[in-house]
Amino acid sequence: MNFLRQEQPAGMPHISIKLLQLFGVTGPPEERFRILPVMLAYFFFIVVPKCFFGYPDLEITIIGTAELIFQSNTFCGMFWLFLNRHKLAQFITQVRNFSLTVFRESPLAVVQHLTTQHDFIHKITRIYCIVVMFAAHFYVLTPLLSTFYAFYGMVRNDNATMHYTLQMEENFYGLQTRTTTSHYLLFGMIMTPTIYLCAFTGTVKILSICNITMYCTLYFQLVQLKLRTVTEDNTFRQEVKSIVVMHQDALNCASLVESITSLVLLQQLVLCVMIWSSMLLYFTVSGFDLNFINLLVLFAFDTTETIAYCYFGEQLSNESARVAHTVYESGWETQTPDIQKDLQLIIARAQRPVGITAGKFCYMNMEQLGIIVKTTYSIYVILRDQF
Repeated sequence: MNFLRQEQPAGMPHISIKLLQLFGVTGPPEERFRILPVMLAYFFFIVVPKCFFGYPDLEITIIGTAELIFQSNTFCGMFWLFLNRHKLAQFITQVRNFSLTVFRESPLAVVQHLTTQHDFIHKITRIYCIVVMFAAHFYVLTPLLSTFYAFYGMVRNDNATMHYTLQMEENFYGLQTRTTTSHYLLFGMIMTPTIYLCAFTGTVKILSICNITMYCTLYFQLVQLKLRTVTEDNTFRQEVKSIVVMHQDALNCASLVESITSLVLLQQLVLCVMIWSSMLLYFTVSGFDLNFINLLVLFAFDTTETIAYCYFGEQLSNESARVAHTVYESGWETQTPDIQKDLQLIIARAQRPVGITAGKFCYMNMEQLGIIVKTTYSIYVILRDQF
C-alpha cells in the first residue's frame, strides 16, 4: 500500500495524480503512450467479440449489451481524461500553488482545516480502492469457482451436465468457451487480467473526477473560513486583497475541473440511462443465478459512480454560492469604500453558477440524479413491454 501513502503538500489529489500517471494521463510526455495498450485491450477483448460474434439467446444478449455499455463508459471516460491531459497538468500546477499559498499566507485555522480535510479525502480514497479491489476479486473468481464446482459435480455424477460460467458474456473469436474445457481455460487466461484492467480503469476514472471536485469544494470552504477569520480579527485591510486572489484561484480551479470532466460526465449521463435500463430489463426477465449476481455488482458500481458525481457536483455548487453569503455576514457595509469594492467583487464572482456539467448542458447535482432515474424507468417500461 506504499503507492497509496500520503504525500505533501496537503491540498492536492496525490493518489489520483499517481494513478493517472499509470495510464499516461499525467507525468512526463514520454509516458503518454501507456494509454495505447489499455485501449487496444478494450477494443480487441471486449468491443470486437461483443459486437461481431453474436450471442446464443436473449438473456445473454441483454447481459452482453449491458457489459459492453458499462465497459465503454469506463474506457472511453478514461480516454476523454487522456485527451484533456494538458488541462489536467494546468489544474495540478494551479492546486499546488493554491495549497502552498494557503500554508504560507493563511491563518492557522485555515491551514488546519486544509490539513484535516486532506487527511479525510485521502482516507476515503484509500478505502474506496480497497473495496473495489475486493469487488474485482469477487467478479473474477466467482465464475471460475462456479465452473470448478460444476466440474466436480459432473465427476461425481455421470448424468450431470457441465456448465461453464463465463467471466464476461461474449463469443470470443469463435472459441467454444461454453462447451470446451481447453477453450474455456484459454478464455479465462485472457479475460482475468482484462477484467482486473476494467476494474482498475473504472476506479481511476471515478476517483480522479471525484477527487478533483472534492478539492475544489474544499478550496471554497477555505475562502469562507478565511473570510470568517478576518471578520473576527477585523483584519480586512491587511487580508482583503489576498482573499480576492484566493477566491479567484478557487474559481479558476473549478473552471478547469468543469472543462476536464464535461465530456466524461455527458457520456456518463447518456450511458448510465442505457446501462440501468438494460440491467433492469435483465433483472425482470431472468432468474436469480450467478449472472444475476455479477450484473448486480456492475449495477451497484455504476449507481455509486453516478450518485457520487451528482453529490459532489452539488457540494461544489453549494460551497461556491456560500462564499457570497459569508461576505454578506461579514459586516462589509461597515468597512471603508476601498474594502467594500473588493468585497463586492467577491460577491459578484460568487453569484456566477459553479459546478461540474454534463457537456455544459446541465449541472450534475441531486436534482439531475432524479431526472436520470425517471428517464431510466420510462425507457425500462418501454423495453419491458417489447419483451
